[in-house]
Amino acid sequence: MKKTWVMAAMILALAACGDDRSLSQKAGSVISGSASDFVAGLGEGVDKKMTLDLVLDPAFQAKGLTVTLGKSRGVGSKDASVYIVSEKPFKGSIMARALDESGTEIGRARVEVEFAEDDAKYVNFTFNEEMDSQLVRSYALSLR
Repeated sequence: MKKTWVMAAMILALAACGDDRSLSQKAGSVISGSASDFVAGLGEGVDKKMTLDLVLDPAFQAKGLTVTLGKSRGVGSKDASVYIVSEKPFKGSIMARALDESGTEIGRARVEVEFAEDDAKYVNFTFNEEMDSQLVRSYALSLR
């Protein structure tokens, strides 16, 4: 038993050689690194959960508009936000239709927008309170 303790002490002493940090500092570094990784992973999971599946009307490309991101405005929210980049000026309305898993429309929102040349912004769609956001599987965006 005594030999085991001596060996353990020697291993710890050798492991600490060349490092000015105490054992508690090393342990703290490992714990804080693991906590940071956990929080980063949690945030990444939430981001993926809030990302929307979008179906775009080909008119977006014809008008010089590109949608780069679609996100829910929060867990259980009936609002959706999409990031749109414009190459050309555009003024008009964008309709977002909420679709269930069979592709049936279950909600609709329309927003008036105006983009300058080489512009970009988030466009927010607010759906009716009656819409059950848990049934939504994708959003179809079209220009009006």
